[in-house]
Amino acid sequence: MSPWALGACEKELISDDPINAESSVSIITRNVNAEETISFPVDVYVFGKETKTFVNHKKLIDEDTPLAFSLPLGSYSVYAIGGTDESCYILPSEETIEENSEITLREGKEHTDLMTAHQDVILETKEDYQLTLQLERQVIQLTNVTISQVPADVSSISISLSTSYKSILINGKLGTEWTHNYSLADHGNGEWVLPTPVMMLLDTESAIITISMTQKDNSVKDYIYSCPDDLMKNYQISINATYQEDHNVNIIGSITGSSWAGNRDIVFSFGESNISNENNNGNNNNDDDDDIINATAPAANTVYKDCYVVNVTPNEKGYKEVLLAYKEDISIDPQNKTEEQVLQDVNSQLNSLSIYNISGWRLPNKEEASLISSKSGLLHILTKFYYYLEDGRIKIFNSNGLLNIQYNAGEEIRPVTILKFKQ
Repeated sequence: MSPWALGACEKELISDDPINAESSVSIITRNVNAEETISFPVDVYVFGKETKTFVNHKKLIDEDTPLAFSLPLGSYSVYAIGGTDESCYILPSEETIEENSEITLREGKEHTDLMTAHQDVILETKEDYQLTLQLERQVIQLTNVTISQVPADVSSISISLSTSYKSILINGKLGTEWTHNYSLADHGNGEWVLPTPVMMLLDTESAIITISMTQKDNSVKDYIYSCPDDLMKNYQISINATYQEDHNVNIIGSITGSSWAGNRDIVFSFGESNISNENNNGNNNNDDDDDIINATAPAANTVYKDCYVVNVTPNEKGYKEVLLAYKEDISIDPQNKTEEQVLQDVNSQLNSLSIYNISGWRLPNKEEASLISSKSGLLHILTKFYYYLEDGRIKIFNSNGLLNIQYNAGEEIRPVTILKFKQ
């Protein structure tokens, strides 16, 4: 096999003690961007190309550490993930490891400068091979957030970008979704700032930025902006916002690069029409005027308070009803239980739900279940979930239609609620 042309930051790594095997594969590591250094440590995993079975795992601590694998003849997939310090991440156990095993961020930790690489190699003769792993950055960095002219009655501000992820798979794909709010610090004189830069694993397509401002009476306003252009991995993001009372919140965001991917600027603004919520006493599904939110309804197929907007329907009373689906599926175990006991378990789960003081969570009815199923790609839902029939009984609905109740372990429910917005 022909090695790639070598560039800056590359290192040939050959083990001193190869195991008894037919062929040796030495690893050459380099960064895709020759100006950047590699993010250590680097975990290197080898799997059978056809069988997908785990073969070996070694850790590269620094650029001076030799690394090689001695292997029988055959074809292999080699994956590398850089920046996976075990003080920050939980690595999978080698007893159960697979290509889609997760490397998960530890509680209370922030993402590091994660980089990944993947190459396949075919060992056809009993000789030494060289394999170049080109590591590519998988994160974006939020370098700065500054919000100016914040009113004195604001007690806290946080920012989040979605959809973000808590884990990365060995094969380099994104793992478990994660909503993480980054708190800003009161810098004085009405200015709030991000204390330190942070790395984020982000689905960079159709990214949504949410700025949450909490007043001293504990009411919350979420200002949501959907980026018209896709963000990109290996970019640094700086957001500067100026709050103008009774007018607009103008946000200027710039995406910049130093030794990263280059330079690109984006500018966007939003005002009171983009307030996602004004959160005071919570909401439910009755028709009391007190439960109507005095704000513009979020659009269908967007995110509201970390929940999915499934549908928006105008009401004859002059407001819009917004059908929300809970942010994730909830597992229940109905085995060896009567239908009444299953219903009790479901209601217990529903009553325990709490997100931004939204109440009224319930199972979807038949029509709502059909709507949710039609948006399974957007909502990342499973094909099965429970729902209420008109007679109060629970049955399973999936993309193929109605099914009789099946008391199997691991079934999922997808709670919904309806909020009303005044136009």
